[in-house]
Amino acid sequence: MWDNVQETVQFLKNKTNEFTPEFGVILGSGLGGFADDVKVEYAISYNEIPNFPISTVQGHKGALLFGAIGNKKVVAMQGRFHYYEGYN
Repeated sequence: MWDNVQETVQFLKNKTNEFTPEFGVILGSGLGGFADDVKVEYAISYNEIPNFPISTVQGHKGALLFGAIGNKKVVAMQGRFHYYEGYN
């Protein structure tokens, strides 16, 4: 498991030029509009990320957004995964 996490971390660092967020936000269907306020620098689809679950719920876009809200660097999960989707 540790090796999988490290592979995922390295992938994200490489894809985002080592972007380091100050805050993380998880967006479900009710908060999806929040993503419109993020000045996105990088958007990475969950299905591109090694070892990362994919959201199968309709309305969950399934992407990590790296960018800023005001002067704060954020990463936002645009859609989340659920236990009932088969993830433990």
